[in-house]
Amino acid sequence: MLAFIYIFILILNAVSILLMYHFLGKELDKKTKWIFIIIGTAIVYMLTSIIYWLGTMNIDLGVDSNLGKNLLVFTFVPVNAIIAMPFLASSFKYFQNGRLQSRPFRNRCILVGVILLIVLIIEFFYFKDIQTGILSILNANN
Repeated sequence: MLAFIYIFILILNAVSILLMYHFLGKELDKKTKWIFIIIGTAIVYMLTSIIYWLGTMNIDLGVDSNLGKNLLVFTFVPVNAIIAMPFLASSFKYFQNGRLQSRPFRNRCILVGVILLIVLIIEFFYFKDIQTGILSILNANN
């Protein structure tokens, strides 16, 4: 069961990276694309980790909580990236090519931030239940 979860997480991450790479287009060089992908993924990872920490604060999750935390965060990072980053990547491409002015680009960044914030707020309320379910699955495997 755990191997299936790891494979699923790997597939989600691959889809997330490929979507960002595709939406960055052919006009940008590979170095710029990979910098965008790495920085974007790192920001989404930090935000998801903070929301997880806030959502499960003051909860005794037991000894295996670290494994459950990692599974949860590494599952939700690519999901959040798939939701937010392709549109931001496309906007970044147009901004870099001069086809999008700074004000509309800023507005698009704000829109993506608001969408990501709404998703993170929803995740905040469900992380406790999801964490408890993952721990029960892990305990059933042991």
